[in-house]
Amino acid sequence: MRIIIDGYNCIRQTDLRRYEDISLEKGRNELIKRLSFYKRVKGHQLTVVFDGTLGGSQSGERDRSGGVSIIYSRRGETADAVIKRIIGSSSEELLIVSSDREIASCAERKGF
Repeated sequence: MRIIIDGYNCIRQTDLRRYEDISLEKGRNELIKRLSFYKRVKGHQLTVVFDGTLGGSQSGERDRSGGVSIIYSRRGETADAVIKRIIGSSSEELLIVSSDREIASCAERKGF
């Protein structure tokens, strides 16, 4: 199973918010650290998507850390848009982690 995580949404809905209060980078790093541990224990394919709308590159960026795929949306695009695109184009089983209603509706329409 592939798990797609709405990065900043997850940070802001959990105790990870205290790391983000220090800096966005600390929040992201702590989330990725925890996801890496989960990946080692459970083995699921994990992708975390972060907004790069303001400071992102024109084409977006991809990275990998601790077995976790990391996607930064391109400048002017939200992480929500990236997640919806992944949902729309995927034929594999996905689990979406986000409290965003539009993402939930998109995933529900696709049968996830």
